[in-house]
Amino acid sequence: MQQIISLNRLDTSEIPTSCTIDVASVNSDVTITELRRLSPRAVIVNGTRIIQEKVLNCVEAIFLNTHAGITPMYRGVHGGYWALASRDPSNCGVTVHKVDKGIDTGSIVAQATITPTPEDTFATYPFLQIASAIPLLKKAVGDALAGNLSEIAPPPGKSRLWPHPTAWQYLKTRIRTGIR
Repeated sequence: MQQIISLNRLDTSEIPTSCTIDVASVNSDVTITELRRLSPRAVIVNGTRIIQEKVLNCVEAIFLNTHAGITPMYRGVHGGYWALASRDPSNCGVTVHKVDKGIDTGSIVAQATITPTPEDTFATYPFLQIASAIPLLKKAVGDALAGNLSEIAPPPGKSRLWPHPTAWQYLKTRIRTGIR
């Protein structure tokens, strides 16, 4: 993990508390009040629960998500792991998409694949994915703020929602495929 952080110059420093607003839930009335107060043009989402329509519609902003998987085939969690476990390495990567009321179903803005090394594991895939997603996200935010955010067609493949792998699934996959 440290090697990936260093090679990609990822900033792991804490976000100052003066730059954060704590809310009990992304779907709370406090969140809506704060979003209306801030009136953002773009909202970045990463690693949160499903955002309700009342929140998505409370401001005229584009909500963008960095998703650790290639959508629509690897929606849900651990998309990179599931692509590798499914012997589908060409779809191991990240997606930046607009947030809608579904689970990772919004319009795709950008995608990139990653190529894990044999030393990489379930624990390092997310670091590789976020390192790949950050440049895509920066461009998407800039485009959104400039009013020229474009969408791309989804890659061919069946849409599927993936869960957290159980310990048994992980061990079975590791034995069957060698994916760690």
